[in-house]
Amino acid sequence: MSDRPEGQGTPEPAAVPPAKKPAGANRSRLFREITGVGLDWRSALLVPFLAIITALFSALVFLYRDRGHGTRMVKALTIRVGLSISLIAFLLLSYWMGWITPQGLR
Repeated sequence: MSDRPEGQGTPEPAAVPPAKKPAGANRSRLFREITGVGLDWRSALLVPFLAIITALFSALVFLYRDRGHGTRMVKALTIRVGLSISLIAFLLLSYWMGWITPQGLR
């Protein structure tokens, strides 16, 4: 037992309000419930980035091989621009949905 009389002890800590969740937290949880998949963000961002770099270097190779007399370089650069726009759109959507935050990935 304690040496202190009953009722005299350390005071109970005050109730702490629950932490606020970010606005997109429910949408992110909903995505995981619907798809059953927790995305690996590093691979989800790394794969398109590597595809963009690959398209850029293939355009360089086509520039060297075709000596400016072909359309393969233009097609490779068009694919690179499309992939870049898609990646930026995906990042904006992810931020809006609350999947990523300015502090990092969840």
